[in-house]
Amino acid sequence: MEFKHIEYFIETCRHKSISQAAESLFISQQALSRCIANVEAELGCTLFSRTVKGISLTEEGKYLYERFYPLVIQFQDTRNQTISYFDNKPKTFSFACAPLIFGVLGPELLLSFREKYPQISLDMIELSDSDCDAYVEADPRHLGLLAIPENRHGERLDYIPVKTLPLYLYVHKDNPLAKQEVVNFGMLKHEAFLMLDKKSYYRKVIYSHSIPYGYRPTPAFESSDVNHICHLVNTGKGIFLATKNPAVNILFRNIVMVPFDDDTLTYSIAFTFQDYEKLEAPARKFMEYILENTK
Repeated sequence: MEFKHIEYFIETCRHKSISQAAESLFISQQALSRCIANVEAELGCTLFSRTVKGISLTEEGKYLYERFYPLVIQFQDTRNQTISYFDNKPKTFSFACAPLIFGVLGPELLLSFREKYPQISLDMIELSDSDCDAYVEADPRHLGLLAIPENRHGERLDYIPVKTLPLYLYVHKDNPLAKQEVVNFGMLKHEAFLMLDKKSYYRKVIYSHSIPYGYRPTPAFESSDVNHICHLVNTGKGIFLATKNPAVNILFRNIVMVPFDDDTLTYSIAFTFQDYEKLEAPARKFMEYILENTK
């Protein structure tokens, strides 16, 4: 048995809930369930009784808990003391981040993190969505932060959602769509779509929502620079989909943002990683700080 799986088992016992234990461990419910199933398969027994009211330990589960609980607590205490000792030593922490993420979350989060942890130097590597995933997949110590369609979470990597936001239609004020209270993709069939480049997961959202209406838009223009796209919308050259950003209206006064009638049309900012336990301490501190301080 892997000691990590025993830790996960003890945490599940403590919470008496797979979902709550998974949240405290910064892993998905599916990953935690797999770990518990692996331990059960290795021991040839069932550790939890599952009912509509939750989970409880079987006799075999109680035996395992009583044997390992003191060892796990001792290990965690020693680990926490060791981490605390090394926390005060200067470190550089690198992470991959998709463009404009902190334009949405707020750049002050980076500043306040540096103020709280002056011993940690942040090295933010700005990459496209697909390059962020490649960066994380290259090394289990790597951490990514990107905005992806909510239903794509968990396809390739573990993840922790930070903030989920609805998408809006960005359109010129003189376009009839700007007068609508809400829009749908059926109303966009004959519009010129301005899109982020192919390394973004953006177009997958566009295609998945337009195909049910009988079309697949061809980009009239594509770029990795959102400011270029907003400039074109501002001059009436096409439409764009993005999360609501009040700063856009300060720079581009002709743009109107119209909500969609589909509340599943969202983008979710999320941390992605291979294995939370293999992330280095500064990465875990950064994750926890952003999660705790994002509204």
